[in-house]
Amino acid sequence: MKEILKSISKRKLFNCLLFLQLLFSILYFLLSAISIQSVVTDKDTVYKELDSNPSRTIHIEVQNEDSKNFSKFKADVLNSNVVENFTGWNNNFLFPTTHVFADLSSDIDKVTVDKDCDKLKKINIKSGRYFNNDDHSNKKSKGTKKKPLSMIIGSEFAHNNNLKVGDTYKDGEDLYYKVVGILEPNSKWFYNEVTSGDIMMLDNAVMVAYVENSDVLMMHSSIMHFYSIVKDNVSIDKAIATINNLAKKYNIIQEPKVISSELEQLNEENIERNSGWLIIAIAIMVFVAIGTSILIMSHMYMRRNEIGIRMANGYSLKKVSLLICGEFFVVALLAFLSALIYTIIYCSGGKRTMSSTYFISSYYLNGSVVLISIGIFLLMCLPSILALVFKLRKVQPKDLIGGK
Repeated sequence: MKEILKSISKRKLFNCLLFLQLLFSILYFLLSAISIQSVVTDKDTVYKELDSNPSRTIHIEVQNEDSKNFSKFKADVLNSNVVENFTGWNNNFLFPTTHVFADLSSDIDKVTVDKDCDKLKKINIKSGRYFNNDDHSNKKSKGTKKKPLSMIIGSEFAHNNNLKVGDTYKDGEDLYYKVVGILEPNSKWFYNEVTSGDIMMLDNAVMVAYVENSDVLMMHSSIMHFYSIVKDNVSIDKAIATINNLAKKYNIIQEPKVISSELEQLNEENIERNSGWLIIAIAIMVFVAIGTSILIMSHMYMRRNEIGIRMANGYSLKKVSLLICGEFFVVALLAFLSALIYTIIYCSGGKRTMSSTYFISSYYLNGSVVLISIGIFLLMCLPSILALVFKLRKVQPKDLIGGK
């Protein structure tokens, strides 16, 4: 090994070029493979995290939620007796009193949830309770100036701010919140929409009860993605037809999709899009493997005198082969490990930092991708190693020293 490393250090330029060539091709393949893997993982994540049946849950994307008729549309959908709920949420920020303008790291991630969100995914409460109908109402008690917004807080947020159930919290916008519950550690919620497959950690975040027609929430909590669970005795087609008819009645621009069907459609589209990049990555690696073999053979030709002298001084064919193949393999291994380390750091285990917390994305490096990459890497190395060994077996020391 010492002799191999010494030989590599003598040819820095050649080995650097070889290293970079292999590094970028392996890196391109890894990132392309992760993109394909994330498409499949998204679907699995949704099915795992969603407590309602994806084939009986409708995703309703509304484009004009601010319409004055939206409340009537929502009420009529619920009164149509085809769905159990009509709910949604919004991801935003709570600004603490220590808020620094333009510094997102000082903000607290907030999920503003509508009624019955817990029917989609169960919320585990450590102490206190989940939101009730009064929490979603803007009716204030007699003798009070303004009703505080109901809030369920993450365990870490509760600890950091020394809060318990029943306490009042004032933010940097002079809004008052009442803590009605504290979440179990490692509680999760969907980040943005369900079908994205991104899961938000709630330990250092808060959940706020959405209050319809509330002035304090109108600026920050517009909801565009709604979800309805179809009743057991109602067909999916009937539920969607009812929603479409009511939307037309109130001029609501929306598009209802069954979550399971939407996931299948997204899967097909993403696989089709990412497969092209993966094919390009494999093609690049094939060309790199061929190019590397040619590059190494050319380099060996330039070292013919050195190889001839080594063989004339007692180096066996096996020892010369191990030396030259070892040089190539060490550089190739460094390129592979560098690409692997960069990919791990880049993906951060699927964690994507928000403000006070993070969400878990399906875009991460797993064992299957690593094993496939190792196989591809070995296949890339094989042509170059075989070419070296084949060439060395056909030459004689006197021919090499003589310059032939």
